[in-house]
Amino acid sequence: MKRDPYAGAAASWATGAALVYRPLAEELVSRAPHALRDRTVLDVGAGTGVASDALSACGATPVAADRSLDMLSWNSHRRPPAVACDTLALPLADAAVDDVVAAFVLNHVEEPVRALTELRRVTRRGGAILATVYANSSRSEARERIDEVARAHGWVAPDWYVHLKAAVTPLLGTSASMQESAAAAGLTDVVTEEETVDVGVTEAGQLVDYRLGQAHASTWYASLDDEERRRVRESAIATAEPVMEPYRPTVVFLVAGVP
Repeated sequence: MKRDPYAGAAASWATGAALVYRPLAEELVSRAPHALRDRTVLDVGAGTGVASDALSACGATPVAADRSLDMLSWNSHRRPPAVACDTLALPLADAAVDDVVAAFVLNHVEEPVRALTELRRVTRRGGAILATVYANSSRSEARERIDEVARAHGWVAPDWYVHLKAAVTPLLGTSASMQESAAAAGLTDVVTEEETVDVGVTEAGQLVDYRLGQAHASTWYASLDDEERRRVRESAIATAEPVMEPYRPTVVFLVAGVP
């Protein structure tokens, strides 16, 4: 398995990035075309478990998969059964689960049709595949100002993140491209929507904690001493506050069936 860029990021993700990813996971699960109660649902790209929590809350039985063992190990005593693996080669039998949730993982895959085909393979006939990625059109001036402050204090975007944003994330970043990829993977009843979502982040401090809690920045941020972290956070808040609006990322949603 390749080097894990999320190693060491679990704590900051669970307490910072999850401010945005948790409500987005709840929104995705709510779009299931049928009740998920008593169904076994694969949470692929599970991270620290926000989608698994949403699945458990509606009565489903989640099974987690993620490439990052470190992320899966976060709070493992209260997490569902999990396996560290590649999304393109899931260690599951054909038709092993009733449904699949893929919250913000397909935007990390360089072969999205192959990934969706693999999700179809492990899902039983009549099941649903639910997925989200960020839309290419998603913008936030306040978020960009936070990044500028981090750069001014010495943060340099890691190579894996630069490649991801330039070459991988855009592949599914429109409703049309998601629709086309889902159809090419053999999914049916494909519905894709590009929507702006209110995630409840209304304060600059929340947005700073979300942004600096993501894996591309958290290792650098954690390497600072307490005083420097305080200065970075306070500077980022002060810079973002003048343009801060409720953070509403634009997201591409996929809801599709397995024939």
